[in-house]
Amino acid sequence: MKKFLRVFYSQIFNSFFPILVVIILLKLKNKSEVAQIFLLLNFANVYILFSDYSANVHFLKNAIANGGISDTHTHQSILTDIGHYLGIKTIVFALGFLIWICICFNVPLLKQHILPSIFSYIFIIGHNLNFYWMYMSSKKEYLFILSNFMARLLLLLLLLLFIHFSWNLSYVMILVGIGNTLLGIFFYKNFCRIYQLKIDYTLTTIKDSIQVMKKDLPLVLNSFLLMSPSTCATFFIGFIKNTELVLVYGLAEKVFFAFRAMLGVFVNSIYPVFCDVNGVSKKKTFLIYGGFYVCVLVACASTYFIAPLILNYFHLPNTSNQTFYTCIYYFLATVVVISLNTPLFIWLLLKHQLNTSFATLILFIAAALVVAAFKVLIFLNNDVVFITQSLLASESIIIIAYLVVYFSKRKTASATFKKNNIN
Repeated sequence: MKKFLRVFYSQIFNSFFPILVVIILLKLKNKSEVAQIFLLLNFANVYILFSDYSANVHFLKNAIANGGISDTHTHQSILTDIGHYLGIKTIVFALGFLIWICICFNVPLLKQHILPSIFSYIFIIGHNLNFYWMYMSSKKEYLFILSNFMARLLLLLLLLLFIHFSWNLSYVMILVGIGNTLLGIFFYKNFCRIYQLKIDYTLTTIKDSIQVMKKDLPLVLNSFLLMSPSTCATFFIGFIKNTELVLVYGLAEKVFFAFRAMLGVFVNSIYPVFCDVNGVSKKKTFLIYGGFYVCVLVACASTYFIAPLILNYFHLPNTSNQTFYTCIYYFLATVVVISLNTPLFIWLLLKHQLNTSFATLILFIAAALVVAAFKVLIFLNNDVVFITQSLLASESIIIIAYLVVYFSKRKTASATFKKNNIN
């Protein structure tokens, strides 16, 4: 449990780096090139879902069940999973690049600097080359903490360097991406050397990975549908013409993403605890979720009172101040809604209900409503506040979808889960 808490706190710390980046960008006089950086940070968060595929659920669960990665012995199934994980990353890299090119030609803020935007895809790759589940199934979780910290520090330092020498900011993300990719490879190679892991990574492994992807496709597809509100917000913000307001929105959004990262890390950290074959007592479950919701409420309340201090630091125009306040309040309300989803999401994972056709149907309907809501509102009023309102409404739609799946499947899912545990 201590291992997961260390990672949890380190990830919360790392999630504040994007906030520092937006703060630096807001202080610049010329903001014509900075929207690209802001959008890249957002798209990188969407990409990680496909890059990690279902590794942080199935591979991690399998690794823990088979004793994890150790100095003395590592189960063959874990080594096979690592090979498949590399294969999945290779496939997603190729397919993702084609999708990224299409995005660059269709999102105005990226199209303005088309070549740097296309080659900045390497940042999205490097940003997500972290091998979370591998490190967490060993006693070297500090490698994940260290690699994540160094990757975000590199972004901050290179950004400051480019600003100091007045270099073109359109190319900063390419260099950051190269640096992050090299860091990820270095830590991975060092990890394999420490544990003397011999990974089979060949063309055959990549072909075998396709079968793993087919098997886990419903889980990944449903996870993507669950992220449709954030994905839509990331996409449609690229159509806002006022760059100043986009960055003000970006500052509020990065505070939101810091909280969202906290929720995501909580799920990743606590999921293995609930995977224990002996189960988790009601008292322990109450303490876990009780502490979680206390943290959420304290964090939201703190942000509410800190917001005026942030605005006093920037000396923004009154219109920008009002936009920031409005955005941050809607984002905080969205955080509360998402936190209500968290117990349901963990239940769906544990009962294997996120990889069912019924869940796919319900979530597809919810995602279609989300896209429609964003599209209508953004064309009715080309304003960042409407995006935050759409995000809150969309997350509310998603929680309704969760509840539909939960109440429809809770009896049969619990019976099946108990039967599998007995067997």
